[in-house]
Amino acid sequence: MGEVVLTVKLMKMVKTIASLHRQLRPMQSKTSPDTLASFIRQQGADTLASILIEMAEDHGAVHERLVRLQLSRQPKALAAAFRKKLSAWKRSPKYIAYSDVGDFGRELEAWLGQIERELMPQDPAEALALAEAFIQADEVFFNHADDSGGVIGDAMRTGCLLWLRAAARCESPAGAWPDRISALVAADQYGARETLLRQADLLLSESEMRGLVAACGSQLDALTALPSTAPTQVTWPAARASAALSLLSESLRDPEVLVRATLKRSPTPYPVQKASLAEAFLKYGRPEGALAWLEGPWEHLESTREHLLAQSLTALGRTDEASVVRQHIFEASLAVSDLHGWLNLLPPLGQAHAVSRARQLAASHSNPVAVALLLLDIGDDAAAEQALVSAQAALQGRDYGTLVSLAEALERRDLWKGTTAVYRALLTSILDRGYSPAYRHAAKYWAKLQALSLKASGLMPLEPPDAFEGRICAQHKRKSSFWAHVNGQRQADDGNESDLQA
Repeated sequence: MGEVVLTVKLMKMVKTIASLHRQLRPMQSKTSPDTLASFIRQQGADTLASILIEMAEDHGAVHERLVRLQLSRQPKALAAAFRKKLSAWKRSPKYIAYSDVGDFGRELEAWLGQIERELMPQDPAEALALAEAFIQADEVFFNHADDSGGVIGDAMRTGCLLWLRAAARCESPAGAWPDRISALVAADQYGARETLLRQADLLLSESEMRGLVAACGSQLDALTALPSTAPTQVTWPAARASAALSLLSESLRDPEVLVRATLKRSPTPYPVQKASLAEAFLKYGRPEGALAWLEGPWEHLESTREHLLAQSLTALGRTDEASVVRQHIFEASLAVSDLHGWLNLLPPLGQAHAVSRARQLAASHSNPVAVALLLLDIGDDAAAEQALVSAQAALQGRDYGTLVSLAEALERRDLWKGTTAVYRALLTSILDRGYSPAYRHAAKYWAKLQALSLKASGLMPLEPPDAFEGRICAQHKRKSSFWAHVNGQRQADDGNESDLQA
């Protein structure tokens, strides 16, 4: 009876909030968030309750939240409400297209978050049961949605994390959890339950995880010992056992477990596998173990090997050896990041020699963009601009990500010729390809070039601005969409900045 009276009383307050809402509406655009927050805090409980009731009538999510609030002291009933939502998802015959799957994934994540915040503190066992039911429903979710973007897989991993956290708060017979984890992992047909092993340390003790390692290792030993007469029956289970060991190595922070899993299936590891092993030893603070897997060469992955070798030697305090490797890496790439990786290992005098060496290499390098970036970094602005101006034809305008930031850096230094050369490369690349989704950006470059022509006193040996503009007009006069953007007649956003790299 008390709940009925309260409901009637609250419903009468709806008129009050409606009136308040009408009063606030004309003020909304003028009210700052801080002012609005202050105003809300001044309202009485009855007024705010009325607001919530009105919002619940208009918004399903608010209504559901208030219903759960009603059940906050009845965990079994609250769990039943969550279970009802899960059942509705499982029964739904609707196929979720790629365009809608993002919203659906966020809905799943929100549901899991609500269970963790609202139910788990009161009844971890019910939260665990819901998390397990969610995990076991993966077939329904994956078969009724286009998960090309991986959002449902991400939600499934969140569900596994919830399972581990809820289980950690439950009472259970000793040794029960490893078997339950093993059963869930064994039933995984979609590869989205790996969190159960990767973060098993949230629930299991080290000895329990070592027990899982032993079980997976025994299974892998048995499978790899079988004759290869039926490879499909052996390879898939062996791959699962090996993957389980790899995940457990992360949970244990023990790279030796990963070594065992790798060598059992690949006695002579490939460079990619060696890189994974070396990275694991580095990640867990054992650089000496990484060195055993970094003996070269690695052919097309030699750069990867050298970077890992330099990291390992540095971590071991062998900076002289590491600096030699870093120098080789830089001289092969001429990348600014590699230069700094080398400089960081050198004393001041060695740094001066390294910068001199960088300038010497830049003089004979064929990539004007790499040269300009390097010379700008070491403070030789004039040489950087000259490298771009003298090799404008070699500028790859499709390298949007690098060229725009380079143009901005040049403009900040008042290097107008170099800036012009870069923006011209960006503009002509788009127009020569006829890539209409990027015409909006091409129009920006056109305007930028016109502004630059007013700043620069002379652009020699670049083509004069009038001649450049005349040539563009003549060559691309039929690209009406581009000129509409130039003339401000096209306001629609028909492409984002990533389109420039298409």
